[in-house]
Amino acid sequence: MRRLIALPLLCVFLICAGSPADAGVMVIAPSDPLTPGTSVEVQVVFTNAESVTVEKTFPVALGYRLSGGGTDVEGLLRLAQESDAGTVSLGANAFVRKTYTFQVPQRWSGLGRLSLTLPGSNVALVEIAEPPLQVAKAVQSDQSQPDQPEEYGVIETIESAVDDVYERRDGSPFGIHEPMFFLYGLNPDEAKFQISFKYRLFHNIRQDSPLRWLQNLNVAYTQLSFWDFDSASKPFRDSSYKPELFYDIGDPVNPKGLILPGLGLRRVRLGVQHESNGRDGPDSRSLNYAYIQPEFVYDFGRDSPGCEECVWWELSVKPKTWLYVGSTSDNPEIDDFRGHAEIAVRIMERDAERQTGVGLMASLRKGDAQDKATLTIDATTPFPFVQKLFTPNLHVQYMSGYSESLLGFNQKDTRLRVGVGTRW
Repeated sequence: MRRLIALPLLCVFLICAGSPADAGVMVIAPSDPLTPGTSVEVQVVFTNAESVTVEKTFPVALGYRLSGGGTDVEGLLRLAQESDAGTVSLGANAFVRKTYTFQVPQRWSGLGRLSLTLPGSNVALVEIAEPPLQVAKAVQSDQSQPDQPEEYGVIETIESAVDDVYERRDGSPFGIHEPMFFLYGLNPDEAKFQISFKYRLFHNIRQDSPLRWLQNLNVAYTQLSFWDFDSASKPFRDSSYKPELFYDIGDPVNPKGLILPGLGLRRVRLGVQHESNGRDGPDSRSLNYAYIQPEFVYDFGRDSPGCEECVWWELSVKPKTWLYVGSTSDNPEIDDFRGHAEIAVRIMERDAERQTGVGLMASLRKGDAQDKATLTIDATTPFPFVQKLFTPNLHVQYMSGYSESLLGFNQKDTRLRVGVGTRW
């Protein structure tokens, strides 16, 4: 078994049984059995089968897929030396090899097929040794030491149960929730700003765990404030504080459930949110509501869902409907002005992670009263010339309608504001 994937035979396998010679990239795995949970080096060969010189890009990270025994695991190979990343000229019929690191999955053993998620990647065989049986060791230790306190066995059992679903992941469970911005407008002389974060409660759950569904459970917090510059003391005219709990059905990164070519249902979000302005007496406002919000997405010019360097235009449509929960006595008739539904349409230039160019979003909220509706239009773009140094976007917002703030939910406003905001 161990000699099955000896390096000479493996190289022959890669060339003969892998992708065509002009595929441009192949992965060469170590010949020795791999130990679960360790980091090993693999070789990635970039080739040029063309008769002319071409440009080849070596990314810091490459996506991989490990499959076998009915189980698929996906992750990232990372350059051993990040300074090797970049684009170089590769001559005709030439090749260059780069060293990447491969984090061997914790709970995986036996023969597996390792391939890159790039189009045309070859398939390399790897052998992963049996993982240590931590549960058996804990039981054996407990039996061999009868005088050991009972709590030790319980703790070891809990640790083992956690290890069964745990898989260390790169990246942070924190993220931006709603758009964040700081905008300024005249008549009245006022600033409007919003901060919004979300946190994934269960971040490090293995892909093959039955508890994998927990990874889409999030808590979030959003604060929207209006800063009055007309008054002498520059007070905050009103603020809304919005803690939230929501669950996403679907994969926000790789949309599933295609409806038409390029059109997919990215996710369906189910959530509950509390909103209040933190005041007391007659100025007190608070709401509780439950909502459902699907998101449909259509990609224009996206070469491949796994492409790390691609840039494309994305159109997304997010209808949202909600029900008020509990009393609305301090917001009488708010449903006439805020209603029970809205729809947001957004188009932007983006890459695999975020917005890269111009973005335009329009949202329409219809109140239950016939003539009460609110239109908001947001336009953003990276700042020219300094976008590599200055991360926030230029943000322009036009709003006309009701319920921009809780305190004045029944007052109609029309505002044009300009400022900076995060990328969507």
